[in-house]
Amino acid sequence: MKSSFNVFCLLLLVYGCELFASTPAQDKQQLERYYDKFKADIDADNMLHAMSYINELRQLAVSQQALEIEVESYLFEAMVKRRYGAFEEGVKLNYYALELAQSAGNKTYTAWAYLHLAHLEMELERFRLAQEYIQHAVDFYKNENSEYTALMYLWQSKTYLAMGSYHQALQASNNAQNVTANTGDTMYEIAVNQAQILLKLGDYQAAQLMLANVDPAQIRKSQERVRLHYYLALANCYLQAGKFKLAINTALSQLENSYNTRFLDEQAQLQFLVANAYRQQKEYKLAYRYLNRYGLTKDALSLQRRNNKVLQLEAHFKFNSQNQQLLLLGKDNSLKEQRLLQQQQTIENQQLQQQRWLLAGILIMCGLAFIYWRWQNQRYLVTLKQQVAERTHALAKSNELLKTMSYSDSLTGLHNRHYFFSVINQQLAKLARTNHLLPPAQLQNLVFALVDIDHFKNINDSHGHAVGDQVLEQFSKILQQHSRDSDLLIRWGGEEFLLVMDNLTLDEAAYTLNRMVNVIENHQFTLNNNEFLHCTCSVGFACYPFIAAMPELFNWEQVIELADGALYLAKENQRNAWVAIAPGTEKLHWQSDDVVKHYRKYLLSGELQSYSNITAKLKF
Repeated sequence: MKSSFNVFCLLLLVYGCELFASTPAQDKQQLERYYDKFKADIDADNMLHAMSYINELRQLAVSQQALEIEVESYLFEAMVKRRYGAFEEGVKLNYYALELAQSAGNKTYTAWAYLHLAHLEMELERFRLAQEYIQHAVDFYKNENSEYTALMYLWQSKTYLAMGSYHQALQASNNAQNVTANTGDTMYEIAVNQAQILLKLGDYQAAQLMLANVDPAQIRKSQERVRLHYYLALANCYLQAGKFKLAINTALSQLENSYNTRFLDEQAQLQFLVANAYRQQKEYKLAYRYLNRYGLTKDALSLQRRNNKVLQLEAHFKFNSQNQQLLLLGKDNSLKEQRLLQQQQTIENQQLQQQRWLLAGILIMCGLAFIYWRWQNQRYLVTLKQQVAERTHALAKSNELLKTMSYSDSLTGLHNRHYFFSVINQQLAKLARTNHLLPPAQLQNLVFALVDIDHFKNINDSHGHAVGDQVLEQFSKILQQHSRDSDLLIRWGGEEFLLVMDNLTLDEAAYTLNRMVNVIENHQFTLNNNEFLHCTCSVGFACYPFIAAMPELFNWEQVIELADGALYLAKENQRNAWVAIAPGTEKLHWQSDDVVKHYRKYLLSGELQSYSNITAKLKF
């Protein structure tokens, strides 16, 4: 037994000598091997596997003074931490990587650090700040015309797409396409992104041509999110082209392969697409099932985003607190070191007897210091608990305020677009359930009316934006006073408001909106300086379902676009008026997209009818 133990100790000693005898050349080779493995795992989307050896890679990078690899390792680890909910560590690593790159004067990795910060802000839906961060990266790479330049433009395009700025997104995507090579993953990702933008702009044929340039075999080898976006765009092309079965099969195949909380947004889009395709095929039970799943997924996604925002706020707070504590600890340590040096010098200059007395005094002081430290520690713990309770209460209030702000317009107090999108499907489902139980002669509908203040830009230019805000506030109150409790009043944007009224005929809606136009015309808008101002408004509206016998042929978005067209007619012909658009023939269902896009042509042909309080003949 003793002999075996000696052999074991000898082997351990030999192994230790070999371990500590590694040369710088061997460390460099080992760093290269780890880095190649790291790159391969990233390309294969094996993030968790790469995390298993990220610390070893970073230690080798530090020992070899490979700053770029060290910064890259921090950026990668921050991305993985954020992806799996560890926002505090992710934020800390992100800022540390940025400080490291800036302190070393490495502009390339500084740009990459800003790109990662932009990703973080996009996850939290703070798109303006994300756009500022991504602009740093674009400014650095825009003169290089490399694949990295294309990647920066691609993410700038994705940011604009998330903000709803589709034409700016298309311009950034074209910039990316102009500088990228004709092969590689970046080219395919740019093509998929551009197809998504074209679909948002309603040009599905151009989107199909863009996706036709993508090799499906190459897409299957790409990262999972890129693959999901490709098939989502392809399914949307099928849907807009009327190939509903292809759209359903494509979307369902991706839903089966993407049950992962990382892709809740893509899952929700796929479920909504399937529900819409089933609705077009009049398979309403299946459409209703996937619409319910879509609602549950959107609720989960909203909850995840709200939690991420709270976690990010906590992470920033803890990050700043820790920095302050480190500074205080550093100062405290410096003071303690100075005191120890003084004590050592005093002890060395005194005789042995004085040293003994000093030792006794030090022991007494240590005891008192310990007692004082315990007392201070207790006080600190009490204070810390109070601060934690206060912060928890403040975070709860902030979370509630954030929810309220996300659904309300800060100036008028009305609901905003975000709230409208969250409730419109419930409104339509309620209408469908009600109409299902009623005879054809008693079917109910919704009236979508867009109300716009006339010459509002002149008010801002002549009187200032403060006066414009006062007009908007008083205008919104008038709309509230002359609408029913069951009506839905939304600030649609700028000086434009959306009024959704239920269970009204076209004539009843015209009477209600005509009265509202007259009230606005006769109202005196009071300003802060006791001056008065008169203004008028124009209204365009249309009913949903657009064709009562075939409610599925025009969706609510198309009805709002027709109401917007009616608003333009009111503005162009007179202002201070209302215009409604209604079907002139049921033949419209063969080309509903074209009807919305070229409604003036259909008004001239009589296939669409216009109604207005304008006495003169309307000019289309």
